[in-house]
Amino acid sequence: MKPNSLTPLIAAGAIVLVVVTATFVLRGRDGPSAPAAGASAAIEAVDAAAAGQAPPSARQPPSDRLQGTPVVHPQDHVARRAEMRRQHEERTARLREESIQRYASEQVDPQWAPQKEGELNTVADNPLFEEAGAKPTSLSIDCRTSMCRIDGQFADRGNAEDWILMYMASVGKAMPNSVVSRRVNPDGSIRVEIYGRAR
Repeated sequence: MKPNSLTPLIAAGAIVLVVVTATFVLRGRDGPSAPAAGASAAIEAVDAAAAGQAPPSARQPPSDRLQGTPVVHPQDHVARRAEMRRQHEERTARLREESIQRYASEQVDPQWAPQKEGELNTVADNPLFEEAGAKPTSLSIDCRTSMCRIDGQFADRGNAEDWILMYMASVGKAMPNSVVSRRVNPDGSIRVEIYGRAR
């Protein structure tokens, strides 16, 4: 074969060699990184699905997550407060019934009862009550052996609440354990009953 006839073949072989080399070089530099990243994401998605979690792309970024603090919605807060109020009302009603039954079951101690009634009336007669406009229209105090009952009538709710606040703050150790109930009379006046253990 003549040298001139080999030149095209050598040139074609060189071009093929350059193309093949370039292909391998490019694959070696760019190829593995992209598939590896894709494979890693796919593996994470499969693992998350197996664990019943959202895939990584659907999760909140770490900066948006509160560490161990549950998110409280306003409606949850309102419902929780309503439930706490209901439980408090149930406890108060239960304590009132227990106090009424205890009071009703006791005999009068003729030595202790009059003395305790006088003490509780002295608290109620404090001039500060009248000055504050928190004076009942009528008040009766009756004690038995350890329990006392206070029954007061008031012109309106504001008057009653002021008296309750002042009286319970003043009575102190004279009747440390007590339960207060309020009831609206047909004429709009307020009846306050207090049952308390005073001994």
